[in-house]
Amino acid sequence: MKSSYSSLMQSKYFSPAFNSAIFDGPVRIYFAQFHEALALKIYFLIQQKWPQEFSRAKELSRSAHANVLVMLYPTDDSFMASVNNDAPASARWVVEGWNEDAVIALRGPLEDNEIESFLSFAGEVLRNWTPRSLESGRGDLGLVSPG
Repeated sequence: MKSSYSSLMQSKYFSPAFNSAIFDGPVRIYFAQFHEALALKIYFLIQQKWPQEFSRAKELSRSAHANVLVMLYPTDDSFMASVNNDAPASARWVVEGWNEDAVIALRGPLEDNEIESFLSFAGEVLRNWTPRSLESGRGDLGLVSPG
């Protein structure tokens, strides 16, 4: 099933705090306005650090009409309400499959010393993501941040 903005808004992943988004290419970032600088930084650093993975994701996105969604939750509560219960309570970020998309849930703003670790995680997601319609029998992405 192709995900749509309206189905995302009705999913567990959407937070009423999300009043801004970056929609360009295969990675879409949803965030509260006060996290705009961080969202832009994440977007550009992912492209710079992972150009091959980003290019691959762009092709997959075009073929399957799917995306990698980065949800930048402003609070611990909004993060925990949106991720599966099996995510460690200390996890700063997790990834889950949703329809054709991969959803990276990010707990609150990142500290400067966490950026590299998050970017490595995001690169791993881009490297391993394949929409279900393009790969039968795809396993769970199964990635969580060190906690």
